[in-house]
Formats: sequence, C-alpha cells, structure tokens
Amino acid sequence: MRAALRVALSALLLIAGGAAVRASDDVTVYVECTAAGKTSRGSGVLVSAQGHVLTARHVVPEGASCMGSVGVADANTAAKLIVQPSNLPVDMALLRFAKQGTYPFAPYCPLQDWMVRREIVVAGFPGRTETGAVSYRQGILSTVTPNQAGVLETDGQTVAGMSGGPVFSRNLRGVLGIVAGADFAVDGTVSYYGIVPLADYAGQLHLTESPLPCYRQSADPGLGAGFDAVWKAGDAPVALNVSPDEGVCFLYETFGEFNSVGDRVWVMPKEGHYELAGAEKAGGTHGGRARCVFYP
Repeated sequence: MRAALRVALSALLLIAGGAAVRASDDVTVYVECTAAGKTSRGSGVLVSAQGHVLTARHVVPEGASCMGSVGVADANTAAKLIVQPSNLPVDMALLRFAKQGTYPFAPYCPLQDWMVRREIVVAGFPGRTETGAVSYRQGILSTVTPNQAGVLETDGQTVAGMSGGPVFSRNLRGVLGIVAGADFAVDGTVSYYGIVPLADYAGQLHLTESPLPCYRQSADPGLGAGFDAVWKAGDAPVALNVSPDEGVCFLYETFGEFNSVGDRVWVMPKEGHYELAGAEKAGGTHGGRARCVFYP
C-alpha cells in the first residue's frame, strides 16, 4: 500500500513539474531591438495579461524599434513590441506587444531575508542558440538586498542574449527579477551575476504577486501537528491547509475498529484545500493519519 502511494505521489510531482516548465516557456520572450542600423538581442518576460514585457534597459537602445516572440527565438515570427514610458532607475525597460489580446504572464515573488541561498532558475535565449528554445540555468540567491545599482547578486550563470530574461523561483511559480548581466573583476573573471528584483518596482509597474508561495521557510505544511494530521471517529474534519495547486495530501495510515461498511476515512479537496475526514456509522473507533508534500 505505501509503495503504491509513493509511486502515485512521484507521478503527481512529475506532472506538476512538467506543467510549470511549459508555463515558464509561455511567458519567456525573445526580444530584438534595432536602432541606428544596429540590432541588439535579449530576453524578456510577460508580466501582464495585456502583453507587457519587462526586459533589460541595455537591450532597448534609445529610439529603438523592437520585436518579440514568445517561447522561441524566431525573428521570422516575432511581433511588434512598443516601448512604454516607465522612468525606472535600474537596468529595466517596459515593452508591450502591439497586438491586442489576453496573454499568459508571470506573477512576481516578494523577497525576504530568509530566502538567501534559495535556488533560482534563470531563463532566456543565448545569443548563439541553435534550437531557438528557451534555455534554463540554475543558481542561488547570493543576496536579497540590492546593491547601489539596484542589483541582487546570484551565481546563476548567464550568457549574452539572456539579458532581461526572467529569474524564476525553483518551483517556477513566480519571477524574482530579470537578468541584468555580470560584474567583472580586474582580471576579467566574473565577480557575480546580477538580477534586478521585481518586488521593488511592483507598485510602479502594477505587477501581480504570486498567489502561491515562491519559497517556503519550512517544509512543514502547517497542519497544526507537525507533518502529520490525525482524524478519529467523532472528530470534526481536519483542514490540511494545502491546496491542490500547492501539493498533494494523502491518507497514509488507518487504525482502530471499522465496525461497518459505512465507517470510513478519506482525504480529498474541499473548498480549495485538502481535508482529512471520515464517517462513523456503527460505533467504530477507527481513524486515520494524513501527510502532505509540497510540489518542488
């Protein structure tokens, strides 16, 4: 029984992870801007349903005409991007797709001190990409406090063409910032890779905060009893405080006497969150324990 649960749980985690990767592809934008006969190429991220795209300012020269394509670096299918007024004090520019419609977009992740050393996923289009597909790199947040240039330090290695690309939390639920580039030491080695955090400009840009946590300070899903929740015959249902979008909860143990076919224990979603409950029809002393696992 427990082996079967482990297999089912692994399958659910893989499905959730695959969906998140596809969603990140759908908000990562290839950006190409031309000014004075010169073309600069970079990456960006959709941040509104109206088609607003954030990218690095150095990708968008003064007076540039820009094009973009979602999920693939393909100048042949790129659509017009209009440069938006933003007056941002950092290496960040705001564009918008000229074509009206409803676009998928990435919410932003708020930053807190305990998120230092948390894993990140950097996305974008390397300048010499051969497939046109979104490229991903992993790293960690070295700091959560911006330096004088408004940049956070990371070790998420990026290359030319990825400037302006989104920096996702490890679970791909939200964007912490966009790629600003790298800082170089005197000997030419990289001191750190920098990102511009979105949270600092969320109000100015009218960004949407991720409805689900981008990181968790603890692995404890907040069941009120450590990692386990217990229900016994006669008890009220136990709210597990985990939504199906966040993770999976399952019944991993039953105990006591089941005196009738109507004596049951179950775990299922109710009103947006998992619940541990049961039924008692013939004086049973039965019960069960549930556990929850957050998606990675």
